[in-house]
Amino acid sequence: MSGNNGSEQSRVIKTQDENGQIYNFELIDIMELDGKEYGLLVYIDEENQADQEQEEEVVVMRLNKDDESYTFETIEDDREFEKIISYLESENEEEEA
Repeated sequence: MSGNNGSEQSRVIKTQDENGQIYNFELIDIMELDGKEYGLLVYIDEENQADQEQEEEVVVMRLNKDDESYTFETIEDDREFEKIISYLESENEEEEA
C-alpha cells in the first residue's frame, strides 16, 4: 500500500449519494491494484466523533482522475471488489506474520 506519503495531515473527503446526502470520510490510505487506484476511507460521524471506541469500518472506493482532480466511485463489480478484499486480507496477514 502506498501509505500517506509521510503526511500526518487528515484528509477529509466529502461524498454525495444518489439522494443528495453528504457523507464525510477520512482518507486513510491509497492502494494500487491492476493499474487502478483505490482509496481506503473511514466514515466520520460528526455527531458521535468523540466516541472513539466504536469500531471503524473501512470503505473502499475507486479513484478516477479527471484532469487535475480525483473523484471517488463506489465499486459496483462484485469480482473487482472481492479481488480488492482478498488483496487487503493477504497484506494484513503479511503484516501480522
